Amino acid sequence: TGDDPLLADLMPWSVPPLRTGRSWVLAPDPGTLTARWDRLLRSAGRAERERLFRPSRARGLRTALPQLPGHSAGTGPLAEETGPCPEPVRVLHAPFDRQWLIPDQRLLDAARPELWRVADEHQLFAVEPGPAPRSSASARAGGPDGPGGPEEEALLFSALLPEGRSPAGRPGRIRPLFRRPGGREPNLAPGLT
Repeated sequence: TGDDPLLADLMPWSVPPLRTGRSWVLAPDPGTLTARWDRLLRSAGRAERERLFRPSRARGLRTALPQLPGHSAGTGPLAEETGPCPEPVRVLHAPFDRQWLIPDQRLLDAARPELWRVADEHQLFAVEPGPAPRSSASARAGGPDGPGGPEEEALLFSALLPEGRSPAGRPGRIRPLFRRPGGREPNLAPGLT
């Protein structure tokens, strides 16, 4: 109703969702990710490595970036990488879909290091649904996304770092329960505790 507070009023700090930019960095098991990493590094020549990597505007084989907080990975360009696959971590890819991810910022178009910094055994993440696409036919008919606003979606909560998709599959906002590692400094509006 109109009197209910918005989640942003209760949990002010939020972060946009992760954006992997390439599907091969996620898999149902760590062994698959290690095999994919090894294949990338064993590829014959730059053209083959680029084909396997799938560069984007945000990431390429020459991109050098720092490690994600709490994870060991190379920092130099992937074109020169020779080391082992960074240890895969469990993430929430979508509601009820846990996957493994290679935690290497050079592979992820938008890794969101601020989320990795606070992701630990004390953390709980709320995934807020993104805006529903508005269809003109539904608006004329007074449907769920017509007059009166979009159909409400449930919040998703996870102890795993979420990729950031809402239950409907749209990108949402990620709201960590704590602003600091170790369960310190709740992400709650002043006066709520």
